[in-house]
Amino acid sequence: MPGFDLKQINRNDQLIIGGGGLGFIFSFLPWYKASAGPYSATWNAWQGFFGTVGVLFLLVAAAIVALRVFANFQLPALPVGPNVLVLGLAGIGTLFTLLELLIFDPTHGAGRGVSQGLGWAGYIFEILVIVETVGAFLNFKASGEKVAWDATKVNTGTAAAGGAVPPAAPYPPQDAAPNYPPAADYPPAAGSSDTPSA
Repeated sequence: MPGFDLKQINRNDQLIIGGGGLGFIFSFLPWYKASAGPYSATWNAWQGFFGTVGVLFLLVAAAIVALRVFANFQLPALPVGPNVLVLGLAGIGTLFTLLELLIFDPTHGAGRGVSQGLGWAGYIFEILVIVETVGAFLNFKASGEKVAWDATKVNTGTAAAGGAVPPAAPYPPQDAAPNYPPAADYPPAAGSSDTPSA
């Protein structure tokens, strides 16, 4: 957009958007490598289940902040604040990518002669996703939002507009239980006798 100055963006938002955007790019580069003698192979962060889910979570977190900064996008009323949501997405995404690193074994334990671990892009990628999560945490701390679930803000238009949520009407009190006459006062049914059968 014309005349837009990047310095106008909050530093924490810069960390989230920059970390998420660059992390997305580096997720396609050699994140993991294995070599044995003259042979070597590389894999990116999308080639494992936890890595794929983690990158998607990190990308959504960065996208929410980017939409708010560049398009003035506002989330609908949610049980948690937007900064809590972004922190949760970024934190889970980072955790999943680190978990993928621990369990990813493309050589299936080939053993001796095989060297494997993070590739050159993997180190940069993990640093970037941690930077994104740190930015999300700093935004959360600065916002003063609460982590606790607030059920009164779930899809309530008044809460989204800043108005007070009216308290729920109390349930009407129940009348006293009706008093029925004892069974002996009822006339016997047709075809029945008063004397109990032996």
